[in-house]
Amino acid sequence: MKILDELFYGNISGADLKTSEKHKKACKKELEIYHKLKPMLNKEQDKLLEELLNLNSDSGAICEKDFFIYGFKVGLRIGIESNKLNN
Repeated sequence: MKILDELFYGNISGADLKTSEKHKKACKKELEIYHKLKPMLNKEQDKLLEELLNLNSDSGAICEKDFFIYGFKVGLRIGIESNKLNN
């Protein structure tokens, strides 16, 4: 099956990507720090921390989407140029 067929039928997903060990370790460390820090905070500080973490997550998702779009565009340009070389 061609790549566009795979994409159309939903057989290509970013969720299929494997998380690297480096990423798993970083996430584990973040969680450990979070659980150490949380009991030290008063309600206002806790609310600010949660807001900061949510904003950080949102901005990370926006960056990931932007990088994906950029990579897709570069890939298309490479495909178009390579097709022109064969003609």
